[in-house]
Amino acid sequence: MKKLIIIRHAKSSWDYNVEDLKRPLSNRGYSDSQLMSGIFNNLDIKVEAIFSSHSKRTLQTAQIFYDNLIDSANLKIILSPNLYDFSGNNVDGFIKRMNNKLNNVMIFTHNNSCNKLIFDYGRILNLHVPTCGILIFDFDVYLWSEIISGKCNYYFPKTFK
Repeated sequence: MKKLIIIRHAKSSWDYNVEDLKRPLSNRGYSDSQLMSGIFNNLDIKVEAIFSSHSKRTLQTAQIFYDNLIDSANLKIILSPNLYDFSGNNVDGFIKRMNNKLNNVMIFTHNNSCNKLIFDYGRILNLHVPTCGILIFDFDVYLWSEIISGKCNYYFPKTFK
């Protein structure tokens, strides 16, 4: 069994005149990350690896989750430019090439990647993944490369406010 946790970065701030990669979180982004990291902790999932897009807002979201994880002592956030992906194809390829020794993986990425993967992996139609939305997929496979579709649960900030 493989468990994949995909989290869309939290709400970014447009108050700064910076390139997309350097755009930080907004105040709402910070508060939603705190809220949703608490929701995630209540699910009692032991994460074995954390990967993040290298954009500032995505890394800030990942850092808040990391700081709030109940059991993060042996973890670190691993950055990958492949997760700065707006089609979802690079993220899909990244997932299918992950180390098969890992069973429970958390990935922080972007809007279109999340929306593509909830359809491709969860077969869920017409659902927009909001900022700081959490997708949790369970796959009945032993190799990441064998992923086709699986069960998906999702958690969105609006539900918990």
